[in-house]
Amino acid sequence: MASSSSSSSRSRYSASRVPGAPVRSLIRYRQGPLDYEPYDPCECRPPKKAAMWISWSDENPGRRYRSCYYSRRRDCQYFVWHDDPIDDPFLKQLVLDLRDLVWMLESLNSNLQDATRNAEAQVE
Repeated sequence: MASSSSSSSRSRYSASRVPGAPVRSLIRYRQGPLDYEPYDPCECRPPKKAAMWISWSDENPGRRYRSCYYSRRRDCQYFVWHDDPIDDPFLKQLVLDLRDLVWMLESLNSNLQDATRNAEAQVE
């Protein structure tokens, strides 16, 4: 895989998200977004339990955070990191390389499914 130096030496699998693919986590959650304790309410009225998600950004890969369900639909700005950032440059680059590899494989799978559908349509 790619070296763990800087972000300029990104993975050779610098795949991007599959356009039109559903937004989902790269890994299965061990628990549902609302299955954590203690209750962590956001600042909305009435307060709701903030959901826990996983960030897959270049800056915070694999890092969990809690945010309000309405953060993209309303004006609730509630956002709290649950995990500490990855300090080890090697581990951070490893997580980024694995993320990029998953995105590349999802893109390849999507392309193969499209090609299969097109070939089946031509046979009919």
